[in-house]
Formats: sequence, structure tokens, C-alpha cells
Amino acid sequence: MAADSRARMVRSAASLIRSRGVNATSLSDVLADSGAPRGSIYHHFPDGKRQLAEDAIQWTSERLLAHLRAGAATTPSGVLDRSIEMWRQVVLRSGGSAGCVVAGVAIDTGADEASLMQVVRAAFRSWVAVLAEQLEAVGLPAHRARSIAMATLAGMEGALILCRAEGNVRPLEAVAHELMRLLPTEKIAAGRRARRR
Repeated sequence: MAADSRARMVRSAASLIRSRGVNATSLSDVLADSGAPRGSIYHHFPDGKRQLAEDAIQWTSERLLAHLRAGAATTPSGVLDRSIEMWRQVVLRSGGSAGCVVAGVAIDTGADEASLMQVVRAAFRSWVAVLAEQLEAVGLPAHRARSIAMATLAGMEGALILCRAEGNVRPLEAVAHELMRLLPTEKIAAGRRARRR
């Protein structure tokens, strides 16, 4: 029961932060949204809002990494499609109102919150690393895989902001189209994979 209450609070914090930012998300909001008992916030999160935000980032990051790792793409475009589709669903399900929890914390956190920014940095770096690893596995050279992975993350995070401003998915579709243009043709990538074997 206690673990369930804690998990509900983390999920609620993630949901609220991605639509409001971390500073506009209060502990009272998290309690109301999660339905958790009032005393449970400091029981589960003795360091308060910072700890709850860190856990929301880690929960989000684990879900994103699990999504990326669950795919079995065989082409660079397949790898990017899988990643982009995940972001597309965030926009579609929220009607364009939701952003990214990790970006929400990054934008809304002061320089004096070094430990929170370390968690943000670790999440972003892990996403880039997994995406780059997958791109390399389907034939891209390591240096291109990493830069395309970084461009994809930056493009999707920026697209989420524009989608919130526009209230629709069109900015994401435009960015996705341009990201696909960074990839070599599928024939070139397939030839590189064949030479590696």
C-alpha cells in the first residue's frame, strides 16, 4: 500500500511537471492529483519537492529507455521512427499541452540546484547514448550516430515546446521530417552493416 502511494505520487508529479513546470507544481497539487494521504509526502520524500522531482525524472527516464530498448528496428529510419513516435504520442494524448518532465525541470531549475541538474543531465545523456547505440547497431558510424541522436533529442524537445504553443502536432511533424533527412539512404546503411559482419 505504501509503495503504491509513493508510485502514485511520482506519476502525479511527472504529469504535473510536464504540463506546468517544476516551480508551478506544489506538493499539495501532487497530493490532490495522486489521492495520497497528506502525511505520506514527507514519509516517502523526506527531502521534499527536490527529491520528488528527481524521482519523477528517473521514473520518466526509465520508461523512455524501456520504450527505446523494446524496439527491434533494422534501419536508421526505423530507429528514429520509434523514438519520434513516442514523442508524437505525448503530444497527441495531451492535445499539445504536455511537454517533457526532464525538460520541464531543466528549464525551471536555478543554477543553485546542482544535484537536481545532475539528474537532468544523466537522463538526457542516457537517452542520447541508447539512441546512438541503436543507430550505430543498424549501420551508422559512431560519430554520426551520436550527433544524430543528440539532434533528435534536441529536435523533439524543441518540437514539444512549439507544439504546446501551437496546440497541435504540426511542429513535431516538421521537425521529424527534417531529422529523417539527416540519415543516409537505407542502402548505404545496409552496406555498412554487411561490411561489419
